[in-house]
Amino acid sequence: MKGNSKQVGRTGGFVPGTFSIAAHDPDADEFGVAVSTALVGVGALCPFVSENAAVATQSFVKVSHGANAVDLADRGVSVPTACDALLEDDEHASYRQLHGIDGDGRTFAFSGDDCVDWNGHLERDDHTVAGNMLANGDVIEDISETFQETEGELAERLMTALEAGQGAGGDKRGKISAALLVHSPDPKLYHNLRIDNSEDPVGDLREAFELGKQTETDLPASTDEMLGEYPDEILDFGLKY
Repeated sequence: MKGNSKQVGRTGGFVPGTFSIAAHDPDADEFGVAVSTALVGVGALCPFVSENAAVATQSFVKVSHGANAVDLADRGVSVPTACDALLEDDEHASYRQLHGIDGDGRTFAFSGDDCVDWNGHLERDDHTVAGNMLANGDVIEDISETFQETEGELAERLMTALEAGQGAGGDKRGKISAALLVHSPDPKLYHNLRIDNSEDPVGDLREAFELGKQTETDLPASTDEMLGEYPDEILDFGLKY
């Protein structure tokens, strides 16, 4: 098992912070990211997935790092090589966190020296976790341990791991937004969910997650009721990434 980790304690003022997990399920050929923060709209900023990688960008986030990392992975570049190159060209890399995993199980996790207290990251065989401006270092450890202990599909494991992070203390400023993003050969309505402004974003994300699962279950019957006969393909929605 991979055991690379970094834990740093520093003092600082109000800056964007978050905790996130990027993971791969090789059996299902799925990649996913789950994230929560005390700023609005984290789903628009942090999580990036493709059929070849999952990457999270955070701590004075640079959206292009996530987008470019998964794009490079789709071109055959390893996630560590891609992320290293992106940070090498970033004059403000010391303020960033960037982490992820690719289809060959190669992981990357970086926390710059100018990330704020509490910040850290870890790498395991099938996932990476990082956080900054957290209540304590237990947050990322609990996320990782819960992910490893949880059974079921990747989306459920990510959702449960995110709940564990919040339960361990989460972002020390409070809670505003959360997101779940999964790339799957069989996309579901609950694979791309965002809570942008809430007093309980992780709780609300769980509620949306369960509603999405129930909708997936109920949709064929409700479509039967509306249309009678119909081509099955019309219920294969696909998913926006």
